Amino acid sequence: MKSLLAAVAAAVFSGGSWAGLGAAPGHWPAQAAAARSATVSTGSSSFTVVQHQLDSGTLVQEFVDGSGMVFAVSWSGPFLPDLKELLGVHFDAMAAQGRNQGAQHSRLAVQGSDAVIVSTGHMGGFEGRAWLPSRLPPGFDVRAMP
Repeated sequence: MKSLLAAVAAAVFSGGSWAGLGAAPGHWPAQAAAARSATVSTGSSSFTVVQHQLDSGTLVQEFVDGSGMVFAVSWSGPFLPDLKELLGVHFDAMAAQGRNQGAQHSRLAVQGSDAVIVSTGHMGGFEGRAWLPSRLPPGFDVRAMP
């Protein structure tokens, strides 16, 4: 079994381009199926969830606030999406944490003041989520993220 860190490193070199966490939604790679989106209300605010199913079978969701900023992302599937693209400037913190934990861990968790990233998995089954605490809409529950 390969480590999550090795899989994260491999994902960095996969193709594709989408919005990074904390940026405006971007263009999805050609291997992604048509996007589905839905507007969700938390009572006092609303946000849009944009869902993409990659050809690899991995499901990626972007949570976009009213100003058009991606405030959270999630992924689940047999292969990691390109986490460097998905996490944007927050990827380096995750990579550094992975180096600190060593190569045998299947869970990485980064809890900074600007971003929280949790990624778990093994070859054939990965999932994770990341969010910007300061950008979460009122009433948004990160525990409810897929």
